[in-house]
Amino acid sequence: MIDIKPKIHDNNTLEFKVGYIPEDGVTYNDFYMNTWIYIPEVLDVNRHTYSKDAFYCDTISHLRLITPSYPLAELASEHSLPQQRIKEACRAVATGGGEQAVKQFEREVKMYASIVKSSVRDACKAVMRTNRKEMMHPSETFASQVSDLLTHYRSLRAQLSNAPKGDSLTYFNYGDEFISNVVEQHLARIINQLGAPPACIVQQLLKQENDYRRQMGYQCVEKQSGDHNRQFVYRAGQLKKYIESNLYLPTHKRSNTVFLEQVAFSFAAGISMVFATVVSFAFQQTYGNFTLPFFIALVISYMFKDRIKDLIRNYFANRLGSRFYDYLITIRVNAHKIGWVKEGFDYVSPGDVSRHVKATRARKSPLVINRGVDEQVIQYRKYVHLKRKRVDELSAYPLTGINNIVRFNLSAFMRKMDNPQVPLFVNDGTASPNTVMGDKVYYLNFVIQCKYKNHSEYKRYRVCLCRDGIKSIHEMKR
Repeated sequence: MIDIKPKIHDNNTLEFKVGYIPEDGVTYNDFYMNTWIYIPEVLDVNRHTYSKDAFYCDTISHLRLITPSYPLAELASEHSLPQQRIKEACRAVATGGGEQAVKQFEREVKMYASIVKSSVRDACKAVMRTNRKEMMHPSETFASQVSDLLTHYRSLRAQLSNAPKGDSLTYFNYGDEFISNVVEQHLARIINQLGAPPACIVQQLLKQENDYRRQMGYQCVEKQSGDHNRQFVYRAGQLKKYIESNLYLPTHKRSNTVFLEQVAFSFAAGISMVFATVVSFAFQQTYGNFTLPFFIALVISYMFKDRIKDLIRNYFANRLGSRFYDYLITIRVNAHKIGWVKEGFDYVSPGDVSRHVKATRARKSPLVINRGVDEQVIQYRKYVHLKRKRVDELSAYPLTGINNIVRFNLSAFMRKMDNPQVPLFVNDGTASPNTVMGDKVYYLNFVIQCKYKNHSEYKRYRVCLCRDGIKSIHEMKR
């Protein structure tokens, strides 16, 4: 199964979180994800202005484990698996378990905090989906469960204070501060949605967190901040990277066609050399050695030899690029190989894509078709191979699969766009000189094929952007 969640990461960057969920009981799982990016010709993005290397430079891809999922109500219980594991790790440190116990405690803190973030986020989304008039009760239930969760975790500090000297308390505080950031963020969202409700448990919990953070010396957001809360943003980012580092998978990326490229280029050199040699021998037999015609023929043959070699090299390079993947990314944790990912990039003709892709793109407007206005099409291919058993061995928690977080920086697509706003005359029937500003936008279309076993699914996402950045992304239904 392949699950896709798109979002706008920042003004210029589009993010797709792609979940690859291998099937239980199957040794190997192969996933294919093909993406066709349809680009308006007016943006002047083509194989001459935007190369393969530029695309990979603008694309960031991370692999991480999918965070184990627990409902907030279950996670708030002291009998849940995450609560039990963090308590056992804390007990091992407190009883003098040594350096290995401290390292295991750090890993458990990271996993626990990551699970809390996921559970709090999902529970907050469920509250936000309810009707505003009916939000009070679910929001108070949410705050009550969060309060229980914080109490269970922070009660472990007393045990660590008696532990042998080490970094265990520092790791615990990192997790505590990260969880507090997450809780404040989502409680604030609920308060904003509720408006200005009477005193409730949500407000009480926010006040308690504010007092607690200041008591612990954690960074807090200030209304009148001299550095515009720069230190808080930096600290929060560092904590996020630290906590989630337990989920990210180490990878090794290398070219996937090195050997084939060398064989092809050697073949190109051989063909060009054959041409030069044949011409040299032919003129030598006709005019003999040390003659002006033979000298001219020798120079010309070597000139054509270099041109022929370059042409054949380019031909093979393009053919290899369209038939093979560009890079092989190996996923390895310690000595265990979890799987690998292959990725490739090509320009393709709109007429060469399959009928399923054309139908999903659904380009029907006579405004562009009848004018013969075409689109440039980039194809980004990804082939993911996972070993289910190796994935399960990575953690004591139940792991469903891995997430591939792919970010496309679209700055190169915006270089030749017009001004983001244009003046427009408003005709209100009074002939008064009224003008307003209208947005000048462009649209990119992402058609994505997700293929697993014999099942293939096509999705289309329409991205609205202007020179100032990305405005929106919507999934287009057929």
